[in-house]
Amino acid sequence: MSRWLIATMTSVLFIALVIAVTGFEALLADVEVISQPDATPYLGPAMVVGGAVVIFLATAAGVRDGNPGVTALVAAATVYLVMLGVGAVGYALVRSDATELLVFPAGYALGPFVVGSVVVALLSVLGGITMARHQARTDGGSGAAGAARLDGPDERPGPDRTNAGEEPAGR
Repeated sequence: MSRWLIATMTSVLFIALVIAVTGFEALLADVEVISQPDATPYLGPAMVVGGAVVIFLATAAGVRDGNPGVTALVAAATVYLVMLGVGAVGYALVRSDATELLVFPAGYALGPFVVGSVVVALLSVLGGITMARHQARTDGGSGAAGAARLDGPDERPGPDRTNAGEEPAGR
């Protein structure tokens, strides 16, 4: 599978899991996602879409190279900042009050909506990258996922090409 398709599927999974987690949080803990009554109903979904964009980019970049754990941690931290930033800007625009750029993130920094979304982001990116790499290994280098694994000039399928300019030993 292409890394862009994997990134898209991981982003959709992130959105679905955030909806599920916030639904259970609201049901079991009786908390609102966005507790301000004057906030627009699109503020929470805008925050989630901002996080989904980060998930998409992190997964697409992480499939090719890097440590999946580190990529997932960086993506989770970025989702945290992006969600708080989008929420702060959105609520400041709704209220026409620049002080909300500081007050909104302070109120939601440790809230269940943002923290739950960060945990879901960490697991989504880690799972997406791990599954893409597993598929690339089991494909044996064929297809788009195998091409994502076989990017380097010395990693082409075929005879040993680590020393491409030299004759193989024993000939």
